[in-house]
Amino acid sequence: MKKGNWLPAILIGFAVLLAGCKENNSKETAGNNKSENKASIVEAEKFVPTGYDSTITVNVEEKTLTGSLKLKSTNNTGKTQDKIYFHVYPNQFREDVDLLGGFWRQIIDENSEPGSIEVTEVQVNGNKGSFKLNDTVLEIPLDNWKVGSAIDLDFKFTMKVPKNNGRFAYDDNAIWLGNWIPIQAVYDERGWVTDPYLSMGDPFYSQVGNYTVKVTVPGTYQIASTGKEKEAIKEQDGSLSYSTTIENVRDFAMVIMDENYKKFSDQIGGTTVNTWYLASDSQEAVKQNHEAGIRSLAYFSKVYGLYPYLEFDIVRTGMFTAMEFPGLIYLPKSILESNETEIGSVVHETAHQWWYGMVGNDEVKEPWLDEALATYTSTRFMLEEFPEHGAANLEMRKDMTEGTEMHEKKGIFIGSSVDKFTSIGAYSQLVYQKGALMLENLEKEIGKEKMDQLLQTYFKEYQYDVATSSDFISVFSEELGPEAKEYFESWLTGKEPEFKQ
Repeated sequence: MKKGNWLPAILIGFAVLLAGCKENNSKETAGNNKSENKASIVEAEKFVPTGYDSTITVNVEEKTLTGSLKLKSTNNTGKTQDKIYFHVYPNQFREDVDLLGGFWRQIIDENSEPGSIEVTEVQVNGNKGSFKLNDTVLEIPLDNWKVGSAIDLDFKFTMKVPKNNGRFAYDDNAIWLGNWIPIQAVYDERGWVTDPYLSMGDPFYSQVGNYTVKVTVPGTYQIASTGKEKEAIKEQDGSLSYSTTIENVRDFAMVIMDENYKKFSDQIGGTTVNTWYLASDSQEAVKQNHEAGIRSLAYFSKVYGLYPYLEFDIVRTGMFTAMEFPGLIYLPKSILESNETEIGSVVHETAHQWWYGMVGNDEVKEPWLDEALATYTSTRFMLEEFPEHGAANLEMRKDMTEGTEMHEKKGIFIGSSVDKFTSIGAYSQLVYQKGALMLENLEKEIGKEKMDQLLQTYFKEYQYDVATSSDFISVFSEELGPEAKEYFESWLTGKEPEFKQ
């Protein structure tokens, strides 16, 4: 691939999991908050993050995890509850699930093998509880869980890691665990939101939690995770136990790597940036991506808001595309195996540490909020730090946003939820590219300084929270007037007005 022609491939990689047919599910529709409320959460006196404390042992030969998860959850819903729900995404890959249609073909191939999670026991406040596992949703009955009160839950589970090309899988050198840990469903104006895990789109919607994770692996293995690990403890059998604690993150991901993995490390302010790669990878490509990761993390911290965590890991995995998690991103092996310059993925996924990670959104209902922002801010960085890449990015944007009217005539727009999209092409054109164009056109009218100021305000107001499209538009309208509301609402629904005050 010639230098400068990497962007179309990057685009496919970015969007490949993010478009798609998605049906919104919720277990209750009697929530009483208004859609304009900050974070889309029913009003409570104070939001208290759920605490997750997990201990697991990894059998790298069998590709299994055995462990427990203790949770402390406070009722932030604004009303008494008789149930609580958790996402158990590994169950999507169990043996009896049809993963042959739609976009699963990018994740599942002839070499794929199933995997799943088995919850063997649930305790509620120290007493054995009942539970129901429906596909990727775990339902636990409760007795009069009052507003503001906390419950203690204890899960015992085993997991079989599937073999595929997705977020939760393995290859000869690593096991990567994305969306593996049971995570509490969000309760908003629709009730408990329990969207299924489909192939296209990021079907994830979560509030921040506080995590403590202890993992025991064979003595020759090392890990990278959302948190910063303490020095490993050597057990009597020669295995190593790593532990980490981190607060205010939306999920917890981890990669377990054998001795063939190496890393580059640098310190940026209070954050250690690690880029993990195989010794057989291109040293030039690794260095290019490591540098881009460092520089983009520093840039976004300066321009939009400080990155607060102690570590940021960039990890080569066998997933077919790049992917973001709090404090950790995947890069596909194709990027690091080649000497060709390809840094777009690492920059885009680093931008997601701000837009999705620290400022959350419902990625099913309003995917543009993180994808358009990550695409726009990535290009801003590229134009200033890697001008050749930035210019190529804008040229691609011009090409990709032509012909969007064919989708818009069918009622598919920038602001559509993922269930409206039936192709990766439409999703890429609208949510990523035209969404970024909407922001770039506004920047031309109000200037970079004002645009940066408003995104700083947005970040500051919704950090560690969940923002909606209305929240985003309100930040701009308060500064720019009602014309901003008209501008965004028009673009999000298929029109392309210029911004005029």
